[in-house]
Amino acid sequence: MRKWMIAAALMAASFSDSQAQGVELSYGLKGGYGRSTMRAPRRADITNVSGYYTFNSEFYLDIAFTEHFSIQPGLGVTGRGAKINVLQEEASTTTTFYKYQSNPIYLELPVNFIAKIPIGDIFDKCNVILGGGPYVAYGIAGKQKLSGKFLGKSFSSEDNITFSNDDQPVNSNNFYGEIKKFDFGLNAIAGVEYHWVTLNIGYAYGAVNINPGANLTPIDRMKNRSWYGSVGVKF
Repeated sequence: MRKWMIAAALMAASFSDSQAQGVELSYGLKGGYGRSTMRAPRRADITNVSGYYTFNSEFYLDIAFTEHFSIQPGLGVTGRGAKINVLQEEASTTTTFYKYQSNPIYLELPVNFIAKIPIGDIFDKCNVILGGGPYVAYGIAGKQKLSGKFLGKSFSSEDNITFSNDDQPVNSNNFYGEIKKFDFGLNAIAGVEYHWVTLNIGYAYGAVNINPGANLTPIDRMKNRSWYGSVGVKF
């Protein structure tokens, strides 16, 4: 957590430094909803991977170097997750199958590079925004649910997600029970700024394997993927 406090302090320092250099600076808040999924292990027993609907929120700085270009470092809390089916659920003939639902929550630090295209001839003080950039995320909370049948007997459970960077032997728990603490990836963003209101859609592409298993082959790796939308205000 100390690292994230340092990151927040650096954001505040950049705020002051930018003002001193005459760069136009503002800040904003945004939040919304999205559909997250995972690039799950590609094993024969995994029959389906589907999305999980979750939230996103962020405080950000808008450091405008010109009227048409700015950098937006931020700090937010974002949900990720997916639903994973192991073995096929079929009518009454299936005696064993599992359904995993994982919903990790991350503290996220994105840095986006934003191009602003004015459309003032149509609307006053209105910009189309396009951009993207890297993000780093740290797991802070989350829930996991397990349900299904084992030899015809139904079961279900719910527990907190365990975040760990320890290498472990690969087993069924690796793709739902434990997740690595750190994630890293790229964001792509598009949207509209109208006066002090912002509307955004985006895609987050996780580039890091979050499966804590040891000696993983490519088919065992897990990576976050997420579409999201948000509404915000600028100050």
